[in-house]
Amino acid sequence: MTSAVGGPGVRRASSGWGWILASGILGLLVGVIALFNQGIAILAATVFFGIGLVIQGALEIVVAWHAETGSTGRGWLTAFGVLALVAGFVVLVLPGVGVAALAWGLFLWFLIAGVHDLLVAGSQREHRGWNIALGVLSLLVALVFLFSPETAVFTIAIFVAVGFLFRGAMDVGLALSMRRTR
Repeated sequence: MTSAVGGPGVRRASSGWGWILASGILGLLVGVIALFNQGIAILAATVFFGIGLVIQGALEIVVAWHAETGSTGRGWLTAFGVLALVAGFVVLVLPGVGVAALAWGLFLWFLIAGVHDLLVAGSQREHRGWNIALGVLSLLVALVFLFSPETAVFTIAIFVAVGFLFRGAMDVGLALSMRRTR
């Protein structure tokens, strides 16, 4: 079994380790900047969220357009594509709306995860204690986000920063590993 960081292709591509090292260093720098400037991290996350919605909407519309007339779900796919496309443009033009959508999305994720964990705990004996603990913790986090949206926004910024830091560190490690196998 090969992994994303150490398969047979790594040895063949080991001459490009410098580019991966540069990417890792850049990721670490972006992570540090995002960690100490949450405003930039939130704005970047919002812009990528908007771009993602625009791309998804466009793809949904294209798929619906190429589907056979009368295909099941074609109308829903078109409607969802138009909705995603419009939402993406709104987020890009009004980034505050995107930040609010991300914060609400994070709240809903913890709320749904908490309810799910508690339902699993009620229906299965295995790991019941862990499921109850995770469910209660997730619901507490959801309540904090509900009553303090700033905390949800701050959490998104931290997720962005930590994501860049981990990815950068992994790329640096991969590059150094590739350099040794040359």
